[in-house]
Amino acid sequence: MSGEHIVVLGAGTGGLVAANLLAHKGYRVTLVERSDTHLFQPGMLWIAFRGHNPSRYLRPVEELVDPSVNLVRGTVEAVNLHDRTVKLVDGRTLEYDRLIVALGVSLDWEAIEGLPEAREKYGDFYSGAGQAERLWESFSRMREGTLLVAVSDPLYKCPPAPHKAAFLASLTVMEKGLQGKVRVALAVPYSHAYPATSFSPLVEEKLEEAGVEVYTFFTLDRIDVEAGKAYSLEGEEVEFNVAAVIPPNRGPAITIEPGEAVDEDGFIKVDKETLEISGYDDAYAIGDCNNAPTSKSGVTAHLEAEVVVDRIEGWDARFNGRTNCPVVTDGEASFVITDYAHQAVPVRFTRFKRLLEELFIEAYWSSLRYPWRWKPVFHAYFQATMPGTLGGRGW
Repeated sequence: MSGEHIVVLGAGTGGLVAANLLAHKGYRVTLVERSDTHLFQPGMLWIAFRGHNPSRYLRPVEELVDPSVNLVRGTVEAVNLHDRTVKLVDGRTLEYDRLIVALGVSLDWEAIEGLPEAREKYGDFYSGAGQAERLWESFSRMREGTLLVAVSDPLYKCPPAPHKAAFLASLTVMEKGLQGKVRVALAVPYSHAYPATSFSPLVEEKLEEAGVEVYTFFTLDRIDVEAGKAYSLEGEEVEFNVAAVIPPNRGPAITIEPGEAVDEDGFIKVDKETLEISGYDDAYAIGDCNNAPTSKSGVTAHLEAEVVVDRIEGWDARFNGRTNCPVVTDGEASFVITDYAHQAVPVRFTRFKRLLEELFIEAYWSSLRYPWRWKPVFHAYFQATMPGTLGGRGW
């Protein structure tokens, strides 16, 4: 058992996996979290566009934390990497021997004109279960017009999220018999329907089948809620009756010293393989809050947490950039599978993969609380589906 005191900031996927793995190995761990509940973030899509009960996707944080972990309720204000201290908003200061930052992203609603008003009027599917419920109320009342799903900035967590939103919304429209009356539109700032060009043709085919109208090269400039129009920097406009917009994502809203440890958008600079914060071998940043060149997703955070724990244990573990992001349609699913060395593999949409997604949702809570039990299962899957193994054959 190590006498080191390890402080983990944030009880999201990465933070919980790291804290529980370390506690299981006998380390002295403090976990700082401001919320009483943990949200399975992909669940917001099902709440917002399928009307699911939020309770399925929420659990008390205390139920997900090893009893030996010192769970501190509080909001992080600042981190001083020189002094090895963490300051909380209420004035408390924590000292650490090693630090793991897993604070996710902050959502910059003020960055785009009209975005706060759109969120206030319709809700959203990115900032919490309550807002997702509000969006479902707005969307489910529609009997005609356009639901616009828009991406405001190319850098956002869960790259397939807007596409899943469009698919799930179109399924609801179909089940209500509102085809031809309610239109689902998807506006994205990149040149293809999906940011990875190798995977985009598969998504484009499914979007066409679902009747989703796609606007590419649509860099959101402003929204006029009263007029019901979204305007792009390229000069295009899209009319809507309900707008569901992914806001610009930024790094965590805390102060980090030295300031050189974060980039211009507030993301924490790390070595993409070791996940050490640049210039510090006793501090790591995992999950959405770091600037590693890979997708921001729960699977990524989970795998990064395992790498960091192994490195703390003394192993030369390295993160290979692996992603495994699900894209769900009407009973089928695919996975966006990449790593640092390979672009997205063209994985076919099948019903079997949809079943795998459901199984993962059911296993999610246990995988956070007891990650060491699930590690062999997950790694067998990841080994079998390595991008280099799948190659151009897909799956």
